[in-house]
Amino acid sequence: MKRPIAELLVITLNPGAEAERAHVEREAWQILRRKQGYVTHRIYRHLTDPLQRLVYSEWESAKAVDGARQYLQGTPLMRRARTTLTAAPQRSLLEIAGPITSTKGLDLPDNAVAASTVARLKTFTDSWRQQEQSLWKTLANQPGHVTHLLLRGIDDRLVVGSLSHWADVDVFQKALAQIDPKVAAAINDVLTAPVEYVLYGLLRE
Repeated sequence: MKRPIAELLVITLNPGAEAERAHVEREAWQILRRKQGYVTHRIYRHLTDPLQRLVYSEWESAKAVDGARQYLQGTPLMRRARTTLTAAPQRSLLEIAGPITSTKGLDLPDNAVAASTVARLKTFTDSWRQQEQSLWKTLANQPGHVTHLLLRGIDDRLVVGSLSHWADVDVFQKALAQIDPKVAAAINDVLTAPVEYVLYGLLRE
């Protein structure tokens, strides 16, 4: 199989809708995981905002995920799903870059956290790749690093990001402290806004 693409959906639940949303997600993924092109998925909960979720999935192509999503549109299940949310999901469709190509089969410990960031370059330059490589060479060698994916916008090549997994919050914070300030400054200088990592815990199905 060629390198998959990733869909990231950031959603915020209505207060009191947690149980209904969990039920809807289970039903939806029972359908979606049988659609052609499905690779894997995980659902995460924001560490400080329990109503925010990150729904992460991998697909063989953008056509596959769009077709699967379209299959569910207009169904009673999706109407139920929409009633659990405060607003429409924030959706990002991204290519997976870098040496690690998928999270399929990843077994995470109970206290593991995911750090997600999506940003935008002011302009694309070769120096960006060098800065990104330097950053992740440092982070990937820190204790508690589990895995990471580098992400690229499909339709907008200036969109970049990452999804990394760590043994717990403390090791992630300690890893960030090891980044060379010059590297951090150089990265932030080429982005439209400073890097901001959003931390999530895995929701077990």
